[in-house]
Amino acid sequence: MSTLYPITGLFFYRLIFMGWLLFGEALFTFRLEKKPHFPIRALLAILICLLFAFVFPIPTNNPFYSMMMFLAMFGCTYACSLFVFNSDWKMLFFTMVCGYTTEHIAYETYTAVTNFFFYDMYSSSSGGLYSNDSIELFNGPFDMASYFVSFILVYYLIFILFANRVKKGETYAEENSTHILISGAVFIFMDIVINSLVTYYGNTHYENIYMGFVAVVNVFACLVGLLFIFEMFYRNHLKRENEIIKELRREEIAQYKMSKQTIDLINIKVHDFRHQIRKIGRAENINGETIENISNLIHIYDSNIKTSNSALNVILSEKSLFCSENGIKFSVIADGEVINFMSEEDTYSLFGNIIDNAIEAVKDLPEDQRMIRLKITKTGNMVSVSEKNSYAGKLELADGLPKTTKGDETHHGYGMKSIRMITSKYNGTMEINLDDHLFNISLLFIVK
Repeated sequence: MSTLYPITGLFFYRLIFMGWLLFGEALFTFRLEKKPHFPIRALLAILICLLFAFVFPIPTNNPFYSMMMFLAMFGCTYACSLFVFNSDWKMLFFTMVCGYTTEHIAYETYTAVTNFFFYDMYSSSSGGLYSNDSIELFNGPFDMASYFVSFILVYYLIFILFANRVKKGETYAEENSTHILISGAVFIFMDIVINSLVTYYGNTHYENIYMGFVAVVNVFACLVGLLFIFEMFYRNHLKRENEIIKELRREEIAQYKMSKQTIDLINIKVHDFRHQIRKIGRAENINGETIENISNLIHIYDSNIKTSNSALNVILSEKSLFCSENGIKFSVIADGEVINFMSEEDTYSLFGNIIDNAIEAVKDLPEDQRMIRLKITKTGNMVSVSEKNSYAGKLELADGLPKTTKGDETHHGYGMKSIRMITSKYNGTMEINLDDHLFNISLLFIVK
């Protein structure tokens, strides 16, 4: 038994390592979608991982065996993450690899600090975290202090620079699983294989300058690697996001054509109906006031907002009907001709999303606060679009766009992104201001 579990520094360090590994992985996973009974699942997962680390035998200090031990620990935490989080395996693999790399960066930072500044207290003969010959984990209080300071500082910086960018409900958009497996394998190789070989060499041929230099290079390589995989992650995420927006645009185009036909038909029927009412009224000697009252009853179905832009007419008529039915005061001052530089589909999509967001914000407010004001004007060669509406609750901006209030940051907010995309398409600028529960979006285009 003592051969499989020698009471050495490495015996105790397995548990310390597993603790830091779980902490590092938690930095990247805490915002992921969780399975039911998450606290119980998380507690069980932590206990399983710590137990796994404790019972894993260490009969030898062979670097290849150490590689297998740390790889097995990583595999254990990844398997447990599938039990705890309701995310796809790709997203979990991505976050787990980032978590392991965080632990590795912290350890290499500690190694560099120790070898460059405390080398006189640190040698292979005095034990160390990976030692299988001594029970000592640290070589004095300065060594211990540098260890914990290095880990805490690195974990904090990694959270600020990388982990904090993982949004709630995030998924990995890359459809090609091979890319994920290859990038993950490269990182695991850097984190485990190279580190085990270097540590083994350091314990047998200790050279503090060499070990410190290798540690610095390793930290740099891991940071560059994290930048690379995060860039790949968000490039794929942006690609997927653009695909979703394009699909929404296709649906909006189809909706525009259908709405245009429907509203044109309604306008024709309403126009004919009014003439028929007046004709019947004259024939039956119905007084003019009664005829006018009947005409007003069908006024709600008429396209009562008309500009010099057919696509704008369609969307304004469509939304004004909804607002009228839901007690929302919809005020429009629009010169439709000044936005004729846009395609009909872009016009429908742009103003549809602007007004939809405004309706979503005001529809549950008290009736006296349900107001939407849209203004489209031109001054010189500048076309200005402004929309104002009230809103309730707390609204924050992130990357120039309001954070979604629907709880799922990943799968909502495409309306605003579509507005920004269309604005950029026509070389315009977009600005959003929040002032005392008044939302104001302003678009500015320079036209020839």
